[in-house]
Amino acid sequence: MPTPYEPPEPGTGHVRPPAGEHPALRPAGPSIPAAEIPALHRRLRALLRDHPPAAVLCDVRALVAPDTSTVEALLRLQLTARRHGHHLRLRHVPEALGLLLALTGLSEALPADATDATDAADR
Repeated sequence: MPTPYEPPEPGTGHVRPPAGEHPALRPAGPSIPAAEIPALHRRLRALLRDHPPAAVLCDVRALVAPDTSTVEALLRLQLTARRHGHHLRLRHVPEALGLLLALTGLSEALPADATDATDAADR
């Protein structure tokens, strides 16, 4: 069963999971323009300040038309998470994004959450 998410907090753009859950981030789609990367990073850093080191679940289901800017943004998010002692795990990866990551050889750098396989049966 998918992890329940609360709606984004007003003005933050990130999702606060219930207590004890992994921190979560949900970029809007269908891609991440380069101009939005700094704001997304600010949101991630704010989210990481409130949590001990753990996996950050990044729900990417809305990224149905990914481009190189989207991949760059996700890689930068991974780097930011690692610099703060966390690591980014992608959830609900659309086929187009999964293919782009595989084509660029970045599937290992941006891994999908292990629960995605079981979630697919629930959708």
